[in-house]
Amino acid sequence: MAYSIPQQKIDEIREATDVVDLVSGYLTLKRRGQNHFGLCPFHNEKTPSFSVNAEKQIFRCFGCGAGGNVFTFLMRQEGVSFPDAVKFLAQRAGIEIEVEEIDAGQAKQNETLYHINEFAAGVFEKKIWEKEGEHALQYIKGRGLSDEIIKEFGLGYAPAGWDGLIREAALTSNDVDALLKAGLVLDKEGGRRYDRFRDRLMFPIWNLSGRVVAFGGRILQDSPDAPKYINSPETAVYEKGKVLYGLYQNRDEIRRLKAAVFVEGYMDFLSLVAAGVRNVVATSGTALTEDQGRLIRRYTKKVIFMYDSDAAGSTATMRGADVLLGAGLDVAVTSLPDGHDPDTYVREFGVQAVRELLENATGLFQNKVEKVARLSFEERGEGIHSLLTSLSKVEDAIQRSVLISEVATKLHVDDKVLWAELEKILHKKSRASVARHETLASKLTDLSRASKRSRLDKAVEDLIRILLHQWQMAEFIFNNIELQELENHPKEEILRYLSNQYKGKRKPTEQELLHHFTEVELSEFIVQELHREWPEVNFTRWATDCVKAIKIEHVQNEINTLRDSIKTRSGGGDAVTKILQQCKELEAVKQHLSSF
Repeated sequence: MAYSIPQQKIDEIREATDVVDLVSGYLTLKRRGQNHFGLCPFHNEKTPSFSVNAEKQIFRCFGCGAGGNVFTFLMRQEGVSFPDAVKFLAQRAGIEIEVEEIDAGQAKQNETLYHINEFAAGVFEKKIWEKEGEHALQYIKGRGLSDEIIKEFGLGYAPAGWDGLIREAALTSNDVDALLKAGLVLDKEGGRRYDRFRDRLMFPIWNLSGRVVAFGGRILQDSPDAPKYINSPETAVYEKGKVLYGLYQNRDEIRRLKAAVFVEGYMDFLSLVAAGVRNVVATSGTALTEDQGRLIRRYTKKVIFMYDSDAAGSTATMRGADVLLGAGLDVAVTSLPDGHDPDTYVREFGVQAVRELLENATGLFQNKVEKVARLSFEERGEGIHSLLTSLSKVEDAIQRSVLISEVATKLHVDDKVLWAELEKILHKKSRASVARHETLASKLTDLSRASKRSRLDKAVEDLIRILLHQWQMAEFIFNNIELQELENHPKEEILRYLSNQYKGKRKPTEQELLHHFTEVELSEFIVQELHREWPEVNFTRWATDCVKAIKIEHVQNEINTLRDSIKTRSGGGDAVTKILQQCKELEAVKQHLSSF
C-alpha cells in the first residue's frame, strides 16, 4: 500500500514519540524491571499482562497477543489508518507533514466521522460567542462557569433554526451526508433534512485521543414537549457504553489522586471542575457498563459515586456500583443532602464541603448495610438479597468472608443463612457463566471449522518464523520458492521484505523488523514471533517440509484449475483427453513431492 509520506519523515516521527509516554495516556503503567506493565486496553483482564518496552519502543500483550509500535498502537486503539496515526503523532511531536492520501475502508469512514464532528464542534463553539448564542453564554456563566472552562471543554450553541448546521456545511464544502451519518442531522419525510440539535447548549464528547465523537445538547428553555437533554446516536466512532465524559481532560488528575469521582450529568461534572475538583467523570445519564469500568480501571482502582440524592439517583448508584465491582474496582458512595445534586451542592456550599464529602465517602457495603438497617421488617429481606448480589461480585474470597461477618453482625442475621443464600447466587452465576462459555466455545469451534487455514497459510508463516530465528536458512528458502506463487497471501509482504533483504546480502535487524510494517496484523505477528523461542528445532527439516507443502499446494491448485476447465467443456474429445493426461502427470509430481 503506497502512502504519500516520505519514509524519513515517518522515522523522524517514530523517533520523536516515546511509546511509554503514548501508552500512558490511555492506561496506567507500572515499571517492573526493564518493562512497564498495565491492563491491556484490547481485552478484558484483571492481572496486567500488557508490556511496554522503552528500549525497543514496542508494546506486547501476553494475554491476547496484541503487539507493535507507536503507530500500530494508535491504529488499533483508535481505529484509524496508518496515515492518520502518523499525522496525529506528528502533530503531537510538533513535526510538520503533508498527508494527501488516506487509507481506504473503515478507517477512512471513521476519519470522515471525526472530521464532521470536529467541524460541528467548531460551528457550535463559534456561535456561543456571537450575538445569536448570547443567551446560551449567559445561561452557562450564570451556572458559575468561567470563560476558561467554557473554552477548555468546547461548550457551544446550536442555533434555533431547522437547518443552521446544514447551511454552514454547504458554505464550507462539508459533506451533508457525513452529518447524517454522524447523527447531527435527520431525514424528514419528503427527502428534506433538518438539524438534530436546535436552540441547545452543546457539550462535545471526546475520546481518549482528543477527537470529538459525539455531542450532548441541553435545552435552554424548559418545555414539557421537549426532553431536557438529547445525545448523538451511536456511530462507528461512538459507543455510549465505552466513553466517559471528561476522562480525556481529567485522566492525569485521576491517576495522580488515585480515585475517580463519578457523577451523572454534564453540568454536575462542569460545576465540580469549575470549583477545582478535577478527578471527576460523568456517565452522561446512561447506565454504567463493564466497558466503562474497565476503562476507568486503567487509571485507578477506586471510584466514588456522587449521584443525585433522589430515589432515581440512589437506584442508579447501586446499579452502577455492582457493575464496577464486577470490573474489580473499589467502590465508595457519598451522601448528598436531600434535594441536592453535585451541581447545586458545590454552588451552595463550596468546594471545601465537596472535598470533605469525598473524604468521608463510605464503602459501598457499609452504605448498603446502613440503608438495609433502616428498612422495615417486610422490606429487609429484599434489601439483604440485594446486598448479597453485590457481594457475589467480589472476587477475593477472604474479603467476601469478612464482609459477610460484618453484614451478619450489623443486621443481626445468622451468618450461616447468609452463606447459604450467597452460595445459591454464586451457583446461579456460575451456571450462567458456564452457559456463556459453552456458547462461545461452540461459536469458536464453528468459526475455526469455517476459517481453517490451508497448509499453504501455515507453511508461509512457518517460513517467516524460520527466517526470523535462523537467517542462515534464507539461501535454501529463497532458492526453492517462487514469491509470485504466494501473491495475495496475508503474510506475503513479510516474506517479500525478507527476500529483498537477502538479495541485498544483509540480515534485517530486530529494530528494522519491529518498525517496518504498518499493517496492525503484520506488526503483531512480527512482535509475537521475535519473542518466541524454538529450542532444539531442526530448522533444515522444518524449512524443507514448508517448501514441500507450498509446492504441493501449488500443484494441487493447477490440478483443480484443469478439472474446472473440463466441466466447462461439453462432450469428450482430444482436448479433454489432453487435460486428463496433464492432471495425471501433475498427480505424479504431487506424489513424488509427498514421498520426500
